[in-house]
Amino acid sequence: MPFDMTPSRRSVLALLGLGSGAAVLASCGSNGEGGGGSSDGGGSGGGALDIVTSNYPMTYLVTAIGGDRVTLTDLATPGADPHGLELSVQQTMAAQEADLVLQIPGYQLALDDAIASGKADNVLDVSGVIEMLPSDGAEHDHDHGDDHDEHDHDEHDHDHDEHDHDHDEHDHDREHDEHDHEHDEHDHEDDAHDDEHDDHGHDDHEHDDHEGHDHGPNDPHMWHDPLRMAQVGEALAAKLGELDPEGAETYQQAAADLRTELEELDAELTELYQKSSGERTFITSHAAYAYLAERYDLHQVGIAGVDPETEPSPQRLLELEELIKAEGVDTIFFETTASPKVAQTFADNAGVASEELDNLETQLDQAKDYPAVMRENANKLVDSWS
Repeated sequence: MPFDMTPSRRSVLALLGLGSGAAVLASCGSNGEGGGGSSDGGGSGGGALDIVTSNYPMTYLVTAIGGDRVTLTDLATPGADPHGLELSVQQTMAAQEADLVLQIPGYQLALDDAIASGKADNVLDVSGVIEMLPSDGAEHDHDHGDDHDEHDHDEHDHDHDEHDHDHDEHDHDREHDEHDHEHDEHDHEDDAHDDEHDDHGHDDHEHDDHEGHDHGPNDPHMWHDPLRMAQVGEALAAKLGELDPEGAETYQQAAADLRTELEELDAELTELYQKSSGERTFITSHAAYAYLAERYDLHQVGIAGVDPETEPSPQRLLELEELIKAEGVDTIFFETTASPKVAQTFADNAGVASEELDNLETQLDQAKDYPAVMRENANKLVDSWS
């Protein structure tokens, strides 16, 4: 349906009536990335569970764990930037009436709005499952390196205590951000603070007139850490088991198999990245790789911040040119879904090569799944340091 999502969306939905929900969902089958519907599933209507995702990594998890017991709708358009997701009336109703929606709060405001005006019990909030990194930590520092081995052991130990720890850490980060927010209010009017905070961002290197999306306190790009993906997979299996008790054991086994695969991938990537010594610095068009940098002790530098729509200031570009000279960086990485022009132009001006790095937000090549892209990205990064 060609409707545009405007502030009057809810009134349009009200006119459509609740009775149209079934018809809308009937037209929202699998988009080819997820498993097809099956009468063996355990959805609310006795068929397959209707699951809604909005980026490729979550689609990958649903496909691996749900299999043919789910019908998948991925709201993201392949090759487009999912940050700026806009929903049609049909897509909004699909999200509101689905058996389960996978949400990373702050990542896509249109989906957040649809969820807020829909059912409260059909959402798996990823930020409540894992420890999220703060959005102001886009440039990952090497100083944590001494703790990296201990971090590795903690991530591989995936018992219930680890999940409790993740919730505690998540709450701590949220309390820390709220404290900073209250401190800033001494210098700003209450009504104007949020807008000014969004415009200026968290990072002094970012453009002062940032008019992009506000991702909130958390960096949403958690899928660049395979072990965090495994944690979300386990939470997804538990949720699917609640909705479809007959398939609970199947979901749990699929999540366990997926964790094994992702732990093997993590070990492979760890070995690959450790082949390179030194700073292991990489510059990319927007800072979408903080989780990758934390996991494998890399040094990410974003031309822009977490938001791909942020435009770098002239001062920022000068700083990056100095960094390129100081650390011998010879490649600038761009992303197809995040306006590559800025990164490619900067690379040309700086006299270095440019190379594409897949941010995995959508599946650019159907022949390459999540592990394949993670390996491909790793090889490109390691080659840039050799």
